[in-house]
Amino acid sequence: MGGNIPFCVDLYTQYAFNEMKFGEADVLARAKNTSVEKLAGRGALHAHKGVVRLLAREEIPEKTDKEIIWLLAQQLTRAMEKDGVVGAAKIAADIFTSEPEQAKDLAYRLFTIAERKGWAQEAYAYNSLVISWQDVQEKAAELQTQKRSAEQMTFLK
Repeated sequence: MGGNIPFCVDLYTQYAFNEMKFGEADVLARAKNTSVEKLAGRGALHAHKGVVRLLAREEIPEKTDKEIIWLLAQQLTRAMEKDGVVGAAKIAADIFTSEPEQAKDLAYRLFTIAERKGWAQEAYAYNSLVISWQDVQEKAAELQTQKRSAEQMTFLK
């Protein structure tokens, strides 16, 4: 599934969250060693009646496949827009791997693309996550510590 980030980034760069023909998306997906069907099945794309588009952040379910860095970057960005540092930290706190860091790096890449394209609102959304990342990490660590303490208290009862 290694081609999902390059594929999603290419779609974003060329079409943002707008529709494209299935045939074009399929050729691009194959070139990136992934498939439209897989990514639609995992919640990154809408593919219906010959039309494909990336799902907007608001359309992505709260619970999704955290291994798809594209989805995680969108979730973190949406959480930052909606609930600030605490919202993004709640998502990051539940993940004990490098995925949140990779998602932050992807958000920076998407910020750069959006800024270059003149998509001010998109650029702002991604940049808000990137510039607050240190605070998000600190809050996530605090939430993890609180969760462990609560689990230990439950265990001791």
